Amino acid sequence: MTLDGDTLLSNPLLPGTGRNESLRRAFDVLELLARHPHGASVAELCHDADLPRSTVSRLLASLFDAGAVSRPGQDRKWILGPTIMRLTNAVAPLSGLQERSGAILEQITAETGETSMLAVPTGPATARVIEEVRGPKLVGVHSPWTGETISSVASGFVRLLLAELPPAESERVIGRMELVSHTPKTISELGQLMAVIEDVRQRRYSVVVDELEEGLAGLGVPAIKDGQLIAMLAVYLPTHRFTPQLQKQALASLQRGAAQLTSP
Repeated sequence: MTLDGDTLLSNPLLPGTGRNESLRRAFDVLELLARHPHGASVAELCHDADLPRSTVSRLLASLFDAGAVSRPGQDRKWILGPTIMRLTNAVAPLSGLQERSGAILEQITAETGETSMLAVPTGPATARVIEEVRGPKLVGVHSPWTGETISSVASGFVRLLLAELPPAESERVIGRMELVSHTPKTISELGQLMAVIEDVRQRRYSVVVDELEEGLAGLGVPAIKDGQLIAMLAVYLPTHRFTPQLQKQALASLQRGAAQLTSP
């Protein structure tokens, strides 16, 4: 037995070592969720895995903390989470997502005249920028973001990720985050943040102005495929150019790009 009560089974491939039974059961749950792209309830998972509800609930709680499962819908069904997407991407070089996004970002930048970028989830509230097309204007976003991992709740990407979670779960995730005030306009109070996340959840896009950096504004949209957020598209630009007309134009362009990115 382990210190946490898990049974260690003999592993014939690695003499002298053991196998963690809870870890095997966790992967069994993940495989079952893979067979339910539209989500599965705890009762369904208990039936399919032939495990008691207490065991399945404990496994789901641990997997959720690791970002391996999520429960984004109002029907409370569980699906595979962003960590699984990240691991899959590591095995299959983003399954062509990065390559497909190039032409889409070029079009968004051509239509808006501003820098556009693509990010993928790397955790419940972290995202990595994997592609970027800079705008043509001399004054704009010129620091390369490609390869950067973003974890601040002042980022539109992180807010889009949090909006995919049910309110109670997004509040729980935010509660574990370090809330940094990057500028005087950064929203760092829990109640205000939850209201902002709910607004993003309802509108299906995020707007951030002067919160991550003074003079920087951005608008982002989720790319949803088979009910799961697989990527996020955004434009970033100087705040003084972030007019209502530009916002409307950028939103339409980004939403078209997200649809193209997730089309068969």
